[in-house]
Amino acid sequence: MSAASASFDWKAMGQELRSNPKTQIALAAFALVMLYALYTFFASDASKGRRAVAAGAGANLDPRQLQGLRRLPDLAALGKAGELPPLAKVSRDLFLFEAPAPPPVKVAPPPPPPPPSAEEVEAQRKAAEKAAEYAGRPQDLRYLGFFKGSPSGAVGAFMKGEEPVTLTSGTLLKERWKLVAILDTRAEFQNTKYPDMKLVLEVREASGGGPTNQF
Repeated sequence: MSAASASFDWKAMGQELRSNPKTQIALAAFALVMLYALYTFFASDASKGRRAVAAGAGANLDPRQLQGLRRLPDLAALGKAGELPPLAKVSRDLFLFEAPAPPPVKVAPPPPPPPPSAEEVEAQRKAAEKAAEYAGRPQDLRYLGFFKGSPSGAVGAFMKGEEPVTLTSGTLLKERWKLVAILDTRAEFQNTKYPDMKLVLEVREASGGGPTNQF
């Protein structure tokens, strides 16, 4: 071998490389092949190391989780390492899919209504007072008619249940109900506190009818 090495002319080889383009191209191709072979060798060793680490890390996972991981496509092997997986797989976490549901969102109760104004309170008070006043009207009377009295003038004849009652014009009943009109067919009472509140009793047969109220 030493004889062959000694007989090899390095100067002639250098002269060949400088002067022959084909030799230069062949040498460059040989260098590229060697670089690719070295890259493949070292990349294969690195992937084996990563697989070993992944296998060791997955030893503590639940079998169902490991099964779910194995179903996922190997994006690097498919040449799709630069692409994002579908949205459904991005939003689903294999390690948390059996976690309990989040607590329901607490909805704040609606705020209480604002208190009524002074005007509203006064209106409510007056309405309640007026309703109570109207409830005290002398509706238990039944008007029969009238007759001429002397010197009082017209006298109204009424029935309160089975008891006859006579009233003259201007008579107050239940403190605020004043008899203001005695006519042939009806008698009218008016409330002295609320003049728009009236009670009209019309002449009716003994077996039917009742008072006519004006409110």
